[in-house]
Amino acid sequence: MRCLPRLQLLRHRGCAQSLSRKPREANRWQWLAGAAAVAGAWGRPTENEGPRKAPDVSCEHSVEMINWSGTHGLTTRKLFQPESERQLLELLRWASQAKQKVRPVGMNLSPNGLALQEQGMVSMSELDAIRGVDLQRGTITVQAGCRVSQILEELRKRGLTLENFSSITEQQAAGWTQVSAHGTGARIPPVDEMVVAITAVSPEKGVLKLTEVDKLFPWMRVGLGALGVVQELTLKVIPRYTLHEKTYCCTYAELERDHKRLLQTYRHVRYMWIPYTDTIVVVVSNVPKDALAAAKSCQAPLPEAQRVEPLRRLLRQLQPNCGDLDGKNFAELREKLLVLDPLNPSHVAKVNQAEAQFWRKSSGERVADSTEILGFECGGSQWVLENCFPCGTIDEPNLRDIQYVKEMKDIIEANHIAAASPIEQRWTSRSTSPMSPAFSKEANALFSWVGVIMYITSEQQAPAIKAKFKEYAKHHADLTFKYGGFFHWGKVDLAFHEGPRREGLRKALAEKFDLGEFRRLKQELDPNNVLGNAITDVLLWG
Repeated sequence: MRCLPRLQLLRHRGCAQSLSRKPREANRWQWLAGAAAVAGAWGRPTENEGPRKAPDVSCEHSVEMINWSGTHGLTTRKLFQPESERQLLELLRWASQAKQKVRPVGMNLSPNGLALQEQGMVSMSELDAIRGVDLQRGTITVQAGCRVSQILEELRKRGLTLENFSSITEQQAAGWTQVSAHGTGARIPPVDEMVVAITAVSPEKGVLKLTEVDKLFPWMRVGLGALGVVQELTLKVIPRYTLHEKTYCCTYAELERDHKRLLQTYRHVRYMWIPYTDTIVVVVSNVPKDALAAAKSCQAPLPEAQRVEPLRRLLRQLQPNCGDLDGKNFAELREKLLVLDPLNPSHVAKVNQAEAQFWRKSSGERVADSTEILGFECGGSQWVLENCFPCGTIDEPNLRDIQYVKEMKDIIEANHIAAASPIEQRWTSRSTSPMSPAFSKEANALFSWVGVIMYITSEQQAPAIKAKFKEYAKHHADLTFKYGGFFHWGKVDLAFHEGPRREGLRKALAEKFDLGEFRRLKQELDPNNVLGNAITDVLLWG
């Protein structure tokens, strides 16, 4: 996915009709203050009442919705945009009775289009307020549409931050936690574990105010937007901190020797494996005892102009008329190289080898605020499939994590796959949310997350790249099942599991998750499935 500071994700076509766009309400919370914690905030209409009228909520028709990477899109018939919690409540009440789909959507970032629903969607972008920071309890309360970047900025003012976050910070808080997104750190869980309270609205039960003592809480915390629409969350926060980051390259033999120590020693660990080379880029960071002293002793990497020379040299060799390359950064040069022949394995291998030289020249250190260190550039528009699988405990990593990627690299070379760099690998501890890919009952369980990609270098090449990535993704999926894993909920793609492969996906689901309980809750909270879409229906209900 592209990592840009601002996102524009809704592309409109056809007529847009606003039923009523009222100013935001100042005291939304007070309106819900009397709602019961788990009891429904409404009852079903009686026979004398008749059918309820459509709610007075802004609704646009025939809206083209495209996810950020441009890999999935559709035209939804209705896009509802509630501007208050009361409007959201009324919308779901009506939708349940009318059997009108209202699949919740945030920034539409998920590479698999997890939020897309042709019949109807509800955007949470207008419900994006920060409710407040509780310094005594160490929490921040936000509305569902509040972006992670907004949260970090608000916390920065108070000397606070989040324990961990994904490389992209433009996700809305609800969608980010509903899929159990993650950063990296063997002792740090996925982001849903930061949630300590949720206010959600279910089509059948109404307002649900849940905390960690409620049985429904861990299910709603990672509910995939299918059990209810989250309207407010309370997240744990920690004091703002500085990180001392080190980047270097090693071989597999060296990594096999050091891997256990790296996971146990560093707060954050990330590997970037470069296919068709024996180069692994290691990025580790810790909180320094003395940030000023660490900054003074840092061994800074070479200037970027020197580091990118291997890519410039290769580009001039392959395309002598490539023009002036001065000032072009690493990502720009890699894209210029890949676009020349993105599906030729020999060409991609040459690009990867030049990239390996770049990273060897990029070895060095830096000291900076955690928000600067943990957010990083993901590259251009891309197809991606990321998995999650167990790899022992933090006390005893079993090395299956690095064995997995080594086996994946062998598959790439044996099948001549045009696999661009990197294969990215990260880690988390377990989640206690039953629908998290990292769910475990074992407190010290360790999970690895591995993502493979193909860059979409141009619109003309996009269809062929999609077809080739599908082949690549099938190998990744088969290996995932072999290692007892599953996929990031925002990245599992039904197109990679068609025909007989679909049964394998369902089997993996049944082995990993308690689908019986999830289905029971679904029937109780959303019996007409107005929050579902093709992905949730196929994965969770067959």
